[in-house]
Amino acid sequence: MSVLSKAPIRVRLTAWYVLLLAVILAAFGAGVYLLMRHSLYQNLEESIENRAAELAGSVQIIDGRPQRADAAGASIDEEIEHFSRLFDNSGQVSFDTAPGVGNVEINQAAVAESLAGGRASYRVRAGPEDDSFRVWTFPIHQDGRIVGVLEVGQSDDDASETLATLLLVMGIAYPVTLVLAGIGGAFLARRALAPVGEITGLARWISAEDLRQRLDLSLPDDEIGRLANTFDEMIGRLDEAFRRQRQFTADASHELRTPLTIMKGRIDVSLEREREPDAYRQVLVEVNEEVDRLIRLAGNLLTLTRADAGQIPLALEEVEVGGIVTGVIEQVRPAAAAKGVELTMSNGTPFNILADEDLLLQLMLNLVDNAIKYTPTGGHVRVSWGPDEDRVTMTVMDTGIGIPSEHVGRLFDRFYRVDVARSRNDGGVGLGLAISQWIVQAHGGEISVESTVGQGSAFTVRLPSLTGIKEILTSTS
Repeated sequence: MSVLSKAPIRVRLTAWYVLLLAVILAAFGAGVYLLMRHSLYQNLEESIENRAAELAGSVQIIDGRPQRADAAGASIDEEIEHFSRLFDNSGQVSFDTAPGVGNVEINQAAVAESLAGGRASYRVRAGPEDDSFRVWTFPIHQDGRIVGVLEVGQSDDDASETLATLLLVMGIAYPVTLVLAGIGGAFLARRALAPVGEITGLARWISAEDLRQRLDLSLPDDEIGRLANTFDEMIGRLDEAFRRQRQFTADASHELRTPLTIMKGRIDVSLEREREPDAYRQVLVEVNEEVDRLIRLAGNLLTLTRADAGQIPLALEEVEVGGIVTGVIEQVRPAAAAKGVELTMSNGTPFNILADEDLLLQLMLNLVDNAIKYTPTGGHVRVSWGPDEDRVTMTVMDTGIGIPSEHVGRLFDRFYRVDVARSRNDGGVGLGLAISQWIVQAHGGEISVESTVGQGSAFTVRLPSLTGIKEILTSTS
């Protein structure tokens, strides 16, 4: 079995197929043989009983001894496959055709058993060819008493030869069938598994350096076909994951290199010659700003990395939406006032949801902070919320510069900026909206944006209500 387990799968399939077929054929052959044997010997017994009944009808009792009529014996004794004997009540033979088939010894025990009222059966061999005979003895009754015994024998060579022929046929057919089945099974297994070999060969050409290739096999919708399609889908997901990873690494490297380059330049310039203390202080202030930017970048990168790995568990609790929005407004109001942006809040109906309060607070801070950044002085930012069927809708609307339509589709991509220079000057690294999208999706919600250049933007967050999020958690548990 250990050798078989190391064999190719087509060999194992063929071996199991032949083994199963061998067991089935053996059981079928045994059943056929036993059924045929039972049928042949049952027919033999019925033939003997019928012959015994026919002979019993020709027996006459003369002087207290059973005798067989001559007319009855004339036609019957011509057959050499049968013999019959008559015994009187003392066990003496009164009629015997056994010499016609050969020397058949008398079974005194069987005669005595029939004289006692029973029926006896035995087998004997006789004749020049040592034929086998099945013999039955029957008691003969007259006036309620046993007056003799009738013994009838019939050759069972036909049945034995039939059974022997059947065994010979099965003995030849059995191995031949298994050999043919093995050949056919190997052919079918090789043909059925041919697509697997093709998949294996093509898969060797697909590597991490080039995941754009696909199998693209035209296979039927069966197990192998679904395997090939699943493999293509898996490669597609890996390709996307590797692409995003490479893009993420490149973007992160670029974002890290920029502040480090700025810091290096500021320090090199300050060390070129002696400067006033205020000049050094200014350099330190600029370096400190870049360090703050690096800290924010590292924190955002860590958040996204942990989010991708599923290592940020949601501390779900029942929170009131209005309280979250009010807290965010109060936190960013000084920044809005300093920039000259009007910040208002539309008080909606008190509504509770099941959410991670810290993450929900970070989400709203990101959206409101972005709205303030990209709204010029004299503009307006409005935050509103309210129920929407089984969801809660929160909207951050501004009258800022707006977003060109060609950029809206990639707005939530990591490190993506509509205006690179403006974002860098504002301290952004292009990760805030990506983190916001992850927070919304982690709560089973969705986020969307509508924007018109020169008129402003509106970010809308839809989260499941308290009832909706409980249904989601119940269905996934």
